[in-house]
Amino acid sequence: MVKILFLDYRHIEIVEGFDRKIERPVKYTGNPVFVSGHPLEENWISFYGSVIKRPDGLWQAWYTTRIKEKETLALGYLESKNGIEWERIDNDAVKINETRTHFVFDREPHGAAIIYDEKEARENWKYKLICGASPSGCISVFHSKDGIHWLSQRKNPVIGTNPDCPMGFLRLSSGKYVAYHRPVFGDRRVARSESWDLTNWTEAKTVIDQSPFDPPQIQFYGMGADTYGEYEIGTLWVYHTDKNDFGFWKMEGYQEPEFVYTRTGYAWHRLEINTPWIERGKEGDWDCGQIQPASAPVFLEDEIRFYYTGTRATHGKSLKVWDASEPRCGIGFASMKPDRFAGLVAEEGILLTRPFWTEFPEFFINANIKGFLRLEITDVSGKPITNFELENAIPLKGDSLYHRCRWKNNPDPSALANKDIRFKVRASDATIYSLMSGSEQEVTKYRNFRIPYFPCERERNLL
Repeated sequence: MVKILFLDYRHIEIVEGFDRKIERPVKYTGNPVFVSGHPLEENWISFYGSVIKRPDGLWQAWYTTRIKEKETLALGYLESKNGIEWERIDNDAVKINETRTHFVFDREPHGAAIIYDEKEARENWKYKLICGASPSGCISVFHSKDGIHWLSQRKNPVIGTNPDCPMGFLRLSSGKYVAYHRPVFGDRRVARSESWDLTNWTEAKTVIDQSPFDPPQIQFYGMGADTYGEYEIGTLWVYHTDKNDFGFWKMEGYQEPEFVYTRTGYAWHRLEINTPWIERGKEGDWDCGQIQPASAPVFLEDEIRFYYTGTRATHGKSLKVWDASEPRCGIGFASMKPDRFAGLVAEEGILLTRPFWTEFPEFFINANIKGFLRLEITDVSGKPITNFELENAIPLKGDSLYHRCRWKNNPDPSALANKDIRFKVRASDATIYSLMSGSEQEVTKYRNFRIPYFPCERERNLL
């Protein structure tokens, strides 16, 4: 399947009458779904951690906290049947006074990110954890068969810096692993390292830095990331420092994420600069202090969930003793529909895509259409292809993730296969989120797609 997504004009030739707008995920009304305050923990949790839904339906979550008795950072472990009702699961991975606890890793983890690797054949390596860990504090890799009992790989640490930040950790379709972390300790920017074997990693290269449009109080604390088709998407922890904090480490401020994406892994784009993806709550809300997203979203059949920890206190204050009666922190989530990161909105609009190669000529549009929308298929020169003109297009209406495009008299689209074509869209009172070419079965698997190549790019890739 081919998909045009994010509608940032990389794949658009002409656009008239449309405005590009982001569409934030909506917070769950029952938030928070979990709160801090366990007797064994300090009243503090952070999403230096991850949430996953296993193929068998089990939901698992790992969060960072501090064990009171040991005065050490650790990962707390949760399970859920539905991603909403969570409970701590006691186990024998970390014991206190010979008593089982819900902690699963107590080697001072910093920036913990966990993946469940379906491609992995080795049972003890199904779960993979990357984090800064004692005794070095530097980035290390661990593996597990259940996400509870963790073993160090043979060589650790694998990257010689202390992350001191949330990390992104993912596996590409090629099998290569990617880690996002700070280029050096204390440097609040985002760098990328790659590995084929989890042991040998490339030198860190900075991929997200402050832009000239950012005020001086903007720093990038870290980033979670995952694959989305041939893209990678991320939640960038934007740290807003207090302008009156003149300390070198800038400990006073708050975190609020922005959404970011890339086609290459190196050239990252902020969906809308200085616009939060998930906003802090109102004064007095459980998440009014700051927002810290998990290392990756959870992708469901028709929903994407962004789990996050919210705090009542801001960054500097969250590190101090909490003596209020209510929980200091909690876990919640915000949801959105697939592909609806940004849309092109028009009262009356027309757009023409750049040419792209299609192999399966069935066409779908993710859109909310209150008026109408028609699709025309053209050749590379922009000339309408017979029977697929705008005047023959059956108008689309309504709100659907997969509007199927049809034309009068049901023309045979097979002649369009294995050709470079363009989409031409005319819309009235509509918002477009993505344009797709592929079978109906393919388009519903919304994370499996390729990015359109321009004809010259396609030819080069075939050489």
